[in-house]
Amino acid sequence: DEGVLIACASIHGHTLQAAKKMKEILEQKGAKKVILSDLTRDDLHEAVEDAFRYSHMIIAAASYDASVFPPMEDFLSRLNYQKRKVGIIENGSWAPTAAKSMKALLEGAKQLSIAEPVVTIKSAMKAENLPQMEALAKELLQA
Repeated sequence: DEGVLIACASIHGHTLQAAKKMKEILEQKGAKKVILSDLTRDDLHEAVEDAFRYSHMIIAAASYDASVFPPMEDFLSRLNYQKRKVGIIENGSWAPTAAKSMKALLEGAKQLSIAEPVVTIKSAMKAENLPQMEALAKELLQA
């Protein structure tokens, strides 16, 4: 289906707030259907199904222990994702590592491209993040 899955793994809720804002931006830009899956609370198997059901995906996760928050790692390790464009939002208070880790987890995927820009949020989403998020939505929806 034409649509976007936003898969989110948030520790304190800041990444989830950014994912909700991203959903709003995508809908404003004309995305037909946008599903938000909170990997820390929602059914993981359903999120994996949704990843294959929809034509686009954004992964949003907090940095954790010099890597990515484990619910996102678990989600990405279950995907054999191909022929898609994926957007990335990472969050981290001082040295965000989530994007690098998520890219590494997707490395073996065939014909997978990462949409630019990768959005980096330091702790909580701020006004300065919005232009990046708008640009990511635009890029992803052109795919």
